[in-house]
Amino acid sequence: MKKRRKKPEGFQVIAHEKTFFKILDLFDKLPRGRILDLPSGEGALSHCLREMGFEVVAADIDPQFFKASGIECLHIDMDRTFPLEDESFDYIGCLEGIEHLEHPFQFIRECHRILKWNGRLILSTPNILNVASRLKYFLSGFYSLCPRPLNEFAHTPVFDHINPMTSYQVRYVLHSSGFRIQKTTTDLWRRSCFPLMLFYPLQRAYAIRTMRKELDPRQREANKEIRKVLHSPDMLLGRTLIVDAAKQGKAGIEKIEASAV
Repeated sequence: MKKRRKKPEGFQVIAHEKTFFKILDLFDKLPRGRILDLPSGEGALSHCLREMGFEVVAADIDPQFFKASGIECLHIDMDRTFPLEDESFDYIGCLEGIEHLEHPFQFIRECHRILKWNGRLILSTPNILNVASRLKYFLSGFYSLCPRPLNEFAHTPVFDHINPMTSYQVRYVLHSSGFRIQKTTTDLWRRSCFPLMLFYPLQRAYAIRTMRKELDPRQREANKEIRKVLHSPDMLLGRTLIVDAAKQGKAGIEKIEASAV
């Protein structure tokens, strides 16, 4: 039977409640180990993970706001090199963080560096490709949860979604940086999406037509997986994109030598 979870008292959760609980559910299925919570905010996730039996290290760009007693909170800028040793963690939890970064590739490669082999990175970010968000973009030019132009006079990436990413962009960053996605899911299905599923056959057909232009046979195979995720109920209806990825390769995009003509 699924555990009934409650929000930890005394902490502000920096995500939707259902996103927070979904992340906890995913970690609860894994063997206990050393985990980095980044960005940690006030420490709600760190507190719950410790209660679940994990050895928790927290990190944030503003550690002064951290409230979870008995847990170390480091100062880490997610856009820069982490002051942490190679292969020193079993897991990393990144709750609503990557969309705030100037350099998501830098962040993912640092996660790869500090994780042990087959270590897991579980992250969440707004799902900007659900059908309601697509309609909003069509009508306004802005995705859901990115409702207006960024204020160029107040550079506050901690609060702004400066780099919203689609599921296939997240996949590209992860797979080209030595990770392999184990699971893609969501926290909740948006009720506003259900009427828009009327356009699902057209959306599916057009996606297939677009991807047929790919010439690389390896990417054509990868595109089958990408389409499967894009056309899944969790991605068409889901509010949040949640990805569980394992460290299984070398960091950095592999260079492919051109064949001699």
